[in-house]
Amino acid sequence: MEGEGGESVISFDNADWTIARVINKDGNMNIYGNTYSKEGGLLTEATSLTLNGLGSMQSVWSDKGFTIVRDTPTSLKIILNENMTDDDFNFVVLLQLGQEEKEITVQQKKSEGYTFDKIEYALNEGDGDSIYTGESNLSHTFNLSEPSELTMYPLINTYRESYFESIQDDAFLWTNNDSVLVKTPSDIYNGTIYYANVKSVYNDVFSREPVDYKQMPETVIIPAGKLKLETEIEYRRRKVSYLLTLINNRTKETKTIHGKWIEILPTGRFSTILSNE
Repeated sequence: MEGEGGESVISFDNADWTIARVINKDGNMNIYGNTYSKEGGLLTEATSLTLNGLGSMQSVWSDKGFTIVRDTPTSLKIILNENMTDDDFNFVVLLQLGQEEKEITVQQKKSEGYTFDKIEYALNEGDGDSIYTGESNLSHTFNLSEPSELTMYPLINTYRESYFESIQDDAFLWTNNDSVLVKTPSDIYNGTIYYANVKSVYNDVFSREPVDYKQMPETVIIPAGKLKLETEIEYRRRKVSYLLTLINNRTKETKTIHGKWIEILPTGRFSTILSNE
């Protein structure tokens, strides 16, 4: 079977056989997974795969996997996920009828991968900009006998943070972590997304870069006494839906990935709070 996965049905004359084992040809080790009844109820979890009668079993890794379904006594359906590993995936389904054994050998090529085509953004339900405040790392405690001035830069050591997220298992498997640069939004105004020449690496790695605010120093008068000074910084959290389109290197067919792009950025506003220590 090809690396993209697929489905194959095998028919039998005899209805009395069972699946005794599923064996990974890489090391000849039993494959573990879950088994289910014909109604879909979980029978066993994370055990060596075996099946008597009707039902199904499944073993899934982050980058490959399969489901084997026996919905009639004389047939077996093998469904393969895409093989996103660097190697072919070969396994054996061992059938048993009394003392007799037969093997079904499944050979799956590795996926030839994808080429980036385009990325599109949209504002869906729950998307857009939201404002919140968070404490900065800047805090001081004082025990003064008389008032004093404190000069500080509240926005020092602030960062722009962004990341892509998706519930699709293969959303980030098709590319190396640092291989594809894609455009990202620069602004949202009246429900319209705007772009400048801003690009980010498409991956699921949290990106963090310092923000260089050209700020004037902030001078605070600290009264006498035992006090604590804290700074709260205002942040904008931006959420935008994305649709990524890829081209399969073997079939030339398109593949789409849905997800969200998140950006967190200080707005430049802040407040200072004095409280009794």
